Amino acid sequence: MTTVNTVKVQGGADYAMVVNRVHRFVEDHETGQIHTEIVKDENGHVIFKAYALIDGVIRGTGHAHELEGSSNINKTSHYEACETSAVGRALAMCGYMPSGQVASYEEVENAKLQQSKISEHEITLKVAVDYISAALHVAIFEDDEEGILEVLKSMFGNQTLRQKVNETLDNKQKAYLTERQAKLTKAAKIKAAEKHERNIDAAHKLATKESA
Repeated sequence: MTTVNTVKVQGGADYAMVVNRVHRFVEDHETGQIHTEIVKDENGHVIFKAYALIDGVIRGTGHAHELEGSSNINKTSHYEACETSAVGRALAMCGYMPSGQVASYEEVENAKLQQSKISEHEITLKVAVDYISAALHVAIFEDDEEGILEVLKSMFGNQTLRQKVNETLDNKQKAYLTERQAKLTKAAKIKAAEKHERNIDAAHKLATKESA
């Protein structure tokens, strides 16, 4: 196994930074080359593939995926982070890894950061669900249409939040909202029909006026 300088992460494991793998690869192989290509790039998702070549022969390949905005680094540099991870994995396949660790130091740190962001999101979501569901329960109990509209407005466009809040409703509350929606739909149809009648009446009066 090729020796590479490593960095200890929390927990005591040793991981090699990609830059150290690259430096050692270049030192060991004068004809060594590293090629990269983008395999996928759409909707903020990017996948890189890297090739490590020695004497023109591919000795190792590696893939990596990053999502734009999934971490502070990926808000502006998800292409660079993805390419770096792919290179690190390709060199690991050539033996440039400590203690059999394929993942690079950068990959491990990025994964830890993304996990912390997920935890923060889960906590924030729970607080929002608790607050909004309590407001909705009160609005339903008090038959407060304005309060219900305010709650629905606060959840607009957030399907996950809406689903979590709906899960807090009992059958009676769900029935109330179903009946409310039926009334609103009926009222909207009546209003549309009245508008249609007014338009016909206006058109009829205009035609009568023009023919006089």
